[in-house]
Order: sequence, then C-alpha cells, then structure tokens
Amino acid sequence: MPEPSMTSLQRVLTTLSHKEPDRVPLFLLVTMHGAKELGLSIKDYFSKAEHVVEGQLRLRAKYRKDLLYNFYYASAEVEAWGVEVIYNADGPPNSGAPFIQSPEDIGKLKPPKVKQAPCLVKVLDSARALKARVGDDAPVIGVVMSPFSVPVMQMGFEKYIELMFERPDEFNALMKINEAFCVEWANAQLEAGSTAIVYYDPVSSPGITPRQKYLSAGFEIAKRVISQIKGPVAIQLAEGNADCFLRIPDCGIEDCAWREDCIG
Repeated sequence: MPEPSMTSLQRVLTTLSHKEPDRVPLFLLVTMHGAKELGLSIKDYFSKAEHVVEGQLRLRAKYRKDLLYNFYYASAEVEAWGVEVIYNADGPPNSGAPFIQSPEDIGKLKPPKVKQAPCLVKVLDSARALKARVGDDAPVIGVVMSPFSVPVMQMGFEKYIELMFERPDEFNALMKINEAFCVEWANAQLEAGSTAIVYYDPVSSPGITPRQKYLSAGFEIAKRVISQIKGPVAIQLAEGNADCFLRIPDCGIEDCAWREDCIG
C-alpha cells in the first residue's frame, strides 16, 4: 500500500472542496472504545482528560482514521446541571433521573457555566491536549447536543413531547435557555482547539419528529444556534433515513432525489 501523500486534515479539506484526495477520508467516531485500549473501565477512562487523549491517539493509529473525536458521552451536558451519570460496563454512559419534573420548573432554570462545570472542563482540557499533539495534521471534532434534542434527558421523552406540542410558552422558554448554553459550549470547544463542531440533533430525525414540526421548531432553533457558533458545524441525526426536510424550490441541486415532489 502506498504511503499517504496528504495529512488527515488536507485529505478532509480536499474532499470537502469536491476534489480528489489521496484516499477516501475515514471518519470512525469511536468514543468509549479507548477504554479497552488503555485497559480501563469506561468510568475510569472518562474520569481524566489524559485518558481520552491517549485513547483517541491510539485509536487513530490503530484504524488510520482521519479525525480525533473529542466526545465523551451525551449525558455530560445534563451532568453539568447536576444529573447523575449511570455508567455501564460495556456500553456508553446514560443520564439518570430528569431534573425537570414539570413545565413550571422551566421558569426557574439557569444554564450552567461551561467553564465552571468539571465534567465539561475535562472535555476542554482534552481538546487542548489533542490539538497540541496533532497540530494541523488532523481535525479535532467536538460535539454539542442540540437545544431541540437535549430535553429528552432534561425531562424525559414523554413529558418533552407533551411540552413540544401542548405548552408552546414553556417550550420556547426552555429552548432559549438551551440555546444560550449550546452556543457557549460549542464556542468554548472551538476556543480550546476543536476544528469543527458536530451539532447532534437526534430528535430532528425524520422517524421522530414530523416534517412540519421540524420546520417550525428544530430547524429554526438550528439556524439561530449555528449562526452563533464561530466555526464549521455539521448536523448529525439519529438514523440513516435523512429525508430532505426542507425541499427548497430552485435550491440548485439538480440530482436531488426529492426534486420531483419538492413542495417548497
């Protein structure tokens, strides 16, 4: 196999420019898998930034992947609000009991300060360390949960669906709080050394939220938040079926599979 002629970052940027790289970039989003490389439990692995740094470097060398994925676990964001994290021996950490018990609780909420939350400071520390180790050789990818999706952990799925469809005032109030936190969290990661941010928005997936609701809520929230993030952003959903929610007329995509029934 010939030696690569590009760095990982050059390979990614070349591909994004619609040019041909030396090989196809590999974005393997491994997270807790670093624990096995270091012989640690998943809880111990995520307890220190240096463990995650070493795990990501070893996984990149092992799989020849073209990024460093500085993502710990989704529940880290609600951990910053004081929620318990439930660790598993062989799976990703989960969030404990929701802290919003009723819509009336929302008016009392204030978002945590990113740089005062130890669980988030670890992520910033590993972003700095990864950037220091690889420089411009490979992108360091950070992750934020979208304000539209994180309420599943904040209040539970059933209560959140009720809030979304039946309590618009409280829904909008919660989105305002979550948007402020999301922007601060994303920009803190970019400042610490992350190259780009993944805006993880599973509730916006076509199999979860109807298109019209997405357009009036999740899409508008994403536009507001992403416009304030000071770096590149990619949206990630929770399923492979990413139907075009927008179907914008004359969008310029001639070979779009949905062009025939575009209703925009």
